[in-house]
Amino acid sequence: MMTTPELSCDVLIIGSGAAGLSLALRLAEKHKVIVLSKGPVSEGSTFYAQGGIAAVFDETDSIASHVEDTLIAGADRHAVEFVA
Repeated sequence: MMTTPELSCDVLIIGSGAAGLSLALRLAEKHKVIVLSKGPVSEGSTFYAQGGIAAVFDETDSIASHVEDTLIAGADRHAVEFVA
């Protein structure tokens, strides 16, 4: 008969994307952390981002600029408009 192991932790992080893994690394210095993922890390969106994660950092940049860059790169216009 197969048994299910009991695990304990101080912090349970649900999601193994960039945010979840970054938080896990930071908290692991002082806490016992478990990261729960619905599948292999190589199947998530962060794995496929390939450095394409973007944000507005200063007044010379804008959300509209990111939308334009995404459309030029070949994204689905309706998806970009929905997200923006």
